[in-house]
Parts: sequence; C-alpha cells; structure tokens
Amino acid sequence: MNIYFGIPSGDTSNIEEKEISKRLISSLTSLPCHTREFTTDDPYPFDAVKGTPSLIHAFHAAKSGLPCFKLAEKARLPLVVTCTGLDAYIDMYNSVMRPQLQEVLEAAQKVIVPYPQMGKFIKSRLLINTDIEVISPGVSPYNASISFPREHFGFIEGERLIILEGGLLPAKNVIFAIHCLEKIISDYPELRLVLFNTPNDTDYSRKVLAETTARPWVKLIDRPEEGLLPFLYREAEVFINVSHAEGYNSFMLSAMQTGRPVLAADVYGNHAFIKNEEIFPGMGNGWLYFTSPGPASFGRIHDGEDFINKLRFILANPDLAKEVGSRAARIITRSFTPEKELYLHLQVYKSLLR
Repeated sequence: MNIYFGIPSGDTSNIEEKEISKRLISSLTSLPCHTREFTTDDPYPFDAVKGTPSLIHAFHAAKSGLPCFKLAEKARLPLVVTCTGLDAYIDMYNSVMRPQLQEVLEAAQKVIVPYPQMGKFIKSRLLINTDIEVISPGVSPYNASISFPREHFGFIEGERLIILEGGLLPAKNVIFAIHCLEKIISDYPELRLVLFNTPNDTDYSRKVLAETTARPWVKLIDRPEEGLLPFLYREAEVFINVSHAEGYNSFMLSAMQTGRPVLAADVYGNHAFIKNEEIFPGMGNGWLYFTSPGPASFGRIHDGEDFINKLRFILANPDLAKEVGSRAARIITRSFTPEKELYLHLQVYKSLLR
C-alpha cells in the first residue's frame, strides 16, 4: 500500500489537519505500506512518483482537495478526502471555494468526516452522493505521571488559568471571550485568559492584539511544543471554546483527556463530542452555552450572559468541575484512540484497493 497524503501549507488555520496526517503517517510507516506527504505549495509531484501510489488522501477539501484531485485524475487513482470544519461551515459559504468543494467531493471515492452531523450537513448543502465515512479523531496519550511547573510556561502560583486554544482566527471568536471575561474580572482578579499567538499577521489578529492592550489579565503566548500542550492544559482551571464552527477539534479533546472541565459553544463540532452536564446531570463530560444562527455566513450569535453564568458556576463548583473533567478524561481515553483512528482509515483504504 503506497499512500500519498496532501495537506495545506503555509496556513495556520490548518494545524489540526496537519496533526491528523502526521499521526496517520507515523502509524502507517510502522506497517507494511509506504507513505509520502506533500504540501499543496509544492508543484504537483507527478515526476516524484516512483512506483505508482495506490491512493491519494487529501486533508482539507477546499485547500488541498483540488491539487490532490488533479494528481489522482492524472494517475487514475482513488481519491479520499478528509473534510474539516472550515470546509463544511466556512468555505461552504465562500463563492470561490464552494465550486471547488463541489468538484472535489463529487470526484472523491470516499469522504471522511469526524462526526455524522457534518456528513449530513455537507450532503444536504452540496447534494452529493459520495460515500461518507465517519472517523472520530484520535487523541495521542500523554504521560500523566510527568509534570512541569507552571513557571515553565510563564505563569505563577495563584493565577487561575482559562485557556482558549485555536489561534487568533475569526472562526475562533477570540474577541467575544475577551469581552465576556472583562465583565467578571473584577470579581475574579486572579483569572488569566490564555490565548495562543498566530504567526501570520492578519486583520483579525491585529484586532485581537489591540483588544489585549491595557488588559494585563489576557496572556498571549506562543504555542508550546506539541508534546508539552497536555501539560499546559493541566494547569488550566477551565478550557473554553467559543468558536463559530468546529471540525475535528483535537485541541479540545486533548484538554478533556487531561481532565480539564470544558465550556464550549453549542455548535456542531462541539456538541458532537460534549454531553452537556447541565442537561444530563451526573452524566455530562462538559458544559455547552447557547448560540443561535447568525444573519449571514458561518457566524453564530453567542449568548454572552449564558457563557458568563456557566463560567461562574464552574469556577464556584470546583468539586463538580473536577468530577465532570474526570468523566471526560475516561471517555476520551477509551473512545478516541489513535489505534482506532488508524484502523478505521485502513478499512477505508482497503475497501478502495480490493
């Protein structure tokens, strides 16, 4: 089995897709098969094909799908496409990207999504008949017996960390979180909102940076090395997600694996993985706050009051937060393993190569 993986390059919004492809490539190379990763900034690697690949797998339909489709078409190979939250809920509304999505997803032999609702959403919007496979993301385990002092990450004892992962991107709705925290910071002066810097200079990142001015409780840090992220998550009192749209959401799942209580927007990519403790007391693995459809495009209307009320509740009930976080950790460790993710991908590949 010789698989070509195509991933977007030079775009900080594709961190999660790159992690998935890296994890799969690492797993596959331990098996009797060959893999080659290429980015879509490369020239189409026709001349680099030494021995015909068995299959092309594109990560991110809109941003790597088209070059992978051209390569698969030229070499007459099966095409598998992994759809992301950006594909389904953002690029779907882009007049330039949507036709590309339509072309790529209609041409693919298999489309992979992280949860059933995304597949139904894509089919209903594009009216495609391509086979859709649901493969939940795997979360790499970490060694819970190892710990790093919080000073290693630039924080001190007594600070209560609220971590918002995902970078300074419009879909991550970072400014909403800043404005909500500002309303309660006088009641909780020890709170720190931790944001992860995005290397690319964009209009939105500049807006976020402007919002952090004169707000010393907002801590903008560079993303730690991948292997250190779970140890930083463990220092958080609450992990929040206020996105307009989510797909694989591997950062949130990784935080849940460490036992952190999660408060997230009630959008597709969050409620696919979170069972709301408010609705299912004693059975939930996190909390969801209310959102409603916006007037246009992918943007949601976020209920700031509901977000603040639920955050206050979590902060005021540390024992319950710990119990819900521990429940989430057990679920993630049991159900979202890299081994399961690899096995299901292999089943997809084998079904096309019989």
